[in-house]
Amino acid sequence: MRVSHLAVVAALLAPFAVMPAAGAAGDPIRYAEALKGRTLQVVLRSGATRTLKALGEGHRPVAVSADGARMAYFRAGDRALVTYPSGKRVGSVKQPRNEVGADETTLMLSPDGRRLAYYGNDGTNRGRVFDAVTGKRIGSLPAPFDWNPAGFSGDGGEMLLVRSASTTDLAVTDLRGRVLRRDTPPQIVGFNLPEWHGDGKVAALAADGRRIAVYVPGQAPGLVVYDLASRRVSEKIAVQKPAAATWTGEREVTIRVDGGGRTRQVRIDVDSGASQVADDYQTPVKRAYHAGG
Repeated sequence: MRVSHLAVVAALLAPFAVMPAAGAAGDPIRYAEALKGRTLQVVLRSGATRTLKALGEGHRPVAVSADGARMAYFRAGDRALVTYPSGKRVGSVKQPRNEVGADETTLMLSPDGRRLAYYGNDGTNRGRVFDAVTGKRIGSLPAPFDWNPAGFSGDGGEMLLVRSASTTDLAVTDLRGRVLRRDTPPQIVGFNLPEWHGDGKVAALAADGRRIAVYVPGQAPGLVVYDLASRRVSEKIAVQKPAAATWTGEREVTIRVDGGGRTRQVRIDVDSGASQVADDYQTPVKRAYHAGG
């Protein structure tokens, strides 16, 4: 039976025991914080830190996988796109130098860190998808000028894309850019899909490439799940406003909530509405890139 909205809100505010992140071995990354002088400080779950020389140019020039196992960034010096902790170079990608629209550069990692999407500097070029382990290219995706990338599916096998014109449309593609599903969702879903980076809207695609979790604001804010096959929208689950969301299980969505000087990773069971805090830490003061976005 679904937990009541009030019960879920109360649960989110209650003190939980911090649970270890699923799927991340060793000491996973919590976030990477941009410091002065092209320096990036990597903060691990244990509290240990690592310092890297990295470029901070672009809308999202650093990406950390949801499980905290891998990070992608542009290395200072040769401007190459590399991964941490292996130091593996990804393709022949380099951060552009002083070109118009450089702030549009965006990196995205799949939840398990095995796939990396790179979008160039001006919004008109197609995205490129790489194997983040080998560095080899897998395929390409529509340019964000046409379709905004909203992120990888829970298993990293698909991408969710959004386009807004007279209506808001969504597409699910494979990693070579082939459209698997396309839909014009109901307004409660379509109006709240992220149409461009930084618009504050949050959505996540499940591993089945069919279910989409969407945060719906308003007087009774919460998370809904839209099924592309049945075109049904689930009951709303009351949650605090998330900054990001990722499917981390068959029926589990993990959201990141920032507020009160704290950052929490909260697991939500989308069937029951039950929640559990997976991690809780002080919110970084400087610009930071958190595990999972």
